[in-house]
Amino acid sequence: MKYQFKRIANTRAFAILALLTALLMVFSFTPIGTIPIGPLSITLNIIPVAIAAIALGPVGGLIIGCVFGILSYLQCISIGVPSGMGAILFSINPFLAFIQRFVPRALDGFLVGLIYDAIKKRTATRGGVSVSTALFGLIAGVILAAIGAFVIVAGVNKNNSAAAQTASLITEGHTNPGTIYIVIGAVLAAIGTIAFIVSLIDSRKNKRIEVMPECFVAGFLSAFLNTLFFMTALVGLFGHTEYIQNLMAGRNIFVFIIAFVGINALVEIIVSTLITGLVGTALHRAKVLPLKTKN
Repeated sequence: MKYQFKRIANTRAFAILALLTALLMVFSFTPIGTIPIGPLSITLNIIPVAIAAIALGPVGGLIIGCVFGILSYLQCISIGVPSGMGAILFSINPFLAFIQRFVPRALDGFLVGLIYDAIKKRTATRGGVSVSTALFGLIAGVILAAIGAFVIVAGVNKNNSAAAQTASLITEGHTNPGTIYIVIGAVLAAIGTIAFIVSLIDSRKNKRIEVMPECFVAGFLSAFLNTLFFMTALVGLFGHTEYIQNLMAGRNIFVFIIAFVGINALVEIIVSTLITGLVGTALHRAKVLPLKTKN
């Protein structure tokens, strides 16, 4: 842990923290941090958290995660881009609203930093596709596909089949979240399988693929864990309130969480994975990272 604090105790680390903090403030106080895609609204705030975890480890991720959490809480009182849900939660209980907005983001940054460091140490070849990273993609894809199947099955009412319900939703201009999860899960599983095969070929030929797969994993985890922790805190702290009970509409907690985050969460995961992976790789290629630490 002493080493982790040393990683942020230098001028370059402070400059990175200041830059990422400024970027988060721009994202939070202006519409720049939100990308409207049709009916979707994709946030970019999770990306600086992932970059901090990559550049400065768990302590750096924790710091920027805390900044994200504070700015997110301020949006509950219309400081920055207002949050409708945040305002309602604040009116119910300001203290619990702070916990629900702050803790998930701080925990997200810290854990992403820890996992990134662990994966980086176990990368099979420097800059190459590691077996562990490939397997991670495969497992993540299978899990998402399984969740999608569960959502479709659990969402079927007594009178309609899963296929009929999905067709009806599509006809009405909507998409069953379970279907999207299955598609994205299948793609991830395919990518993971291909990456696993490439990693084996790469290790035999002793060639290098100029990407940093651990950076892509950090981007994926930053978005995925943020959503997981945010929704867990929402249900855990406010699940008993009339507001959340109305949103749940009689559904069980698991189905409610998956249906509530829906396509937005999946698109955020994809955007975070791609941007964080590309930016992290570029910073390593440009020799900006890793930061040198004095012993």
